[in-house]
Amino acid sequence: MTSATATTPGFHRMLRTLFSIGFRPFFLAAGWLAAAWVLIWVTFLLRGSPSLGSLHPILWHGHEMVFGLAAAVIAGFLLTAVQNWTGLTSTTPASLGVLFATWVLARLGFLFPDAIPLWLTSIADLAFFPLLAGMMARVLWRARNRNNYLLVPLLLAFAVLNLAIHLDLHGVRPGIGIPALHLTVYLVTLLLVFMGGRVIPFFTERRLPDLGVRRWPVLDWATLLVTLAILPGYLWLGRDPALAPLLLAAAALNLIRLLAWRPWGTLTVPLLWILHVSYFWIPVGFLLQGIHLLGAPVSWSIGIHALMVGAMGGLILGMMARVSLGHTGRPLEAPAVITVAFLLIVLAAAARVAMAVFPVAGWLLLLTGLLWSAAFALFALYSTPVLLAPRKT
Repeated sequence: MTSATATTPGFHRMLRTLFSIGFRPFFLAAGWLAAAWVLIWVTFLLRGSPSLGSLHPILWHGHEMVFGLAAAVIAGFLLTAVQNWTGLTSTTPASLGVLFATWVLARLGFLFPDAIPLWLTSIADLAFFPLLAGMMARVLWRARNRNNYLLVPLLLAFAVLNLAIHLDLHGVRPGIGIPALHLTVYLVTLLLVFMGGRVIPFFTERRLPDLGVRRWPVLDWATLLVTLAILPGYLWLGRDPALAPLLLAAAALNLIRLLAWRPWGTLTVPLLWILHVSYFWIPVGFLLQGIHLLGAPVSWSIGIHALMVGAMGGLILGMMARVSLGHTGRPLEAPAVITVAFLLIVLAAAARVAMAVFPVAGWLLLLTGLLWSAAFALFALYSTPVLLAPRKT
C-alpha cells in the first residue's frame, strides 16, 4: 500500500469530522481569518500594500470583519445551537460544505480583487446569509421552535445590508456602503445583546450557582428594544445629536443589565470573565458614540471599534473557545494559551479605545492590530487539532 493510499482514509475521516457540525469548519476558518486579515489591514495602513484593487479600503476592512469574521461565527454558533434547541440535525456534510464554500469563495474574492471578478465575489458573498437563513428556517419550522423564529428575519437583514454594500462596491449606489456598514455594526451588536442575555447569565449560574446572578425580564426587554431602536434611529437620523439620547439610554441599560449578572465574581473563571468583560464594551461603545454626537472630542470610529474589537472580538473569542471545548468532549476549563488569548483581546480593545485620548498615536493602532492577531492566532493554533479530531468520549 502506497503512502498516498494509506493516508486517504484518514483524510476522508478528518473531512467527515470537520463537516459533521456547523461550528467545526466555521470556527476553524474564523480563527485564522481574524488573525490574518487584521495583519493584512495593518500592513495596508503602514505600507499601502497589498493592493485592494478598486475596493474602498474602509469598506474592505469593515466588510470583512462583519461579513467575513462575524458571519462565520454566527453560522457556526447558530447551526450548532439550533440542534440543541430542537433535537434535529441542522445540516448534512454536503449542505454545510456548500455553505462553507460560498463563504470561502467570497473571502478569496476580497483577498484577491485583481484576480477574481467582483461579480463572482458578490454572488458568493450575497448568497451566504440567505442560505444560512434557509437552513435555520427549515429546522426551526420542523420543530415549531417559535421562540427562535425571529432569528430568520435577523439573518435576512444582514443579507439586505450586505447587498447595500455591494451596490456601493459596484458603483450602483455610491456612498451607501459606509452607512450600511455602520448599521451592520449595530445589527451585530443587537445579536450580541440578544444572545449574550441568554448565555452569559446562564453559563454564570451553572458554574457559580452561589454568585447570585440576577435577571429581570423587564430590564432584558427594555435593553433589547432600546438597542434595537438604534437601527431605525440611525437609518432615519444618521449621525445627528438627536440620536445621542438613544445611544446613552442603550449604554445605561446594558451596563445595569451586566452589573445584575455580578461580573466581578467571575474573575477566577476565564471562560466566564471573558464574556462579562467583552459585554462591558457594549455600553462603552454606545457611550462614546453618544458623547461624540453631543460634541465631545471623541471620534465616531472609537465607539465603532469599542463595539467591534471589544464586544464582538471578545465575545467571539470567548464563545468559540467554550463551544469548541464543550462540543468536542473536553472539560470546560480554558487552557493557559486560551486564557492568554483572552487577555490579549481585552488589551487590544483597550489600546484601540485609548486613541480617544491619544488620537494621533499611530503606534496604538499598530499595537491593537498585533494584539488582536496574536489573540486569534493563539486560539487558531490551539483549536485546529481540536476541531479536526473526533469528539472525545
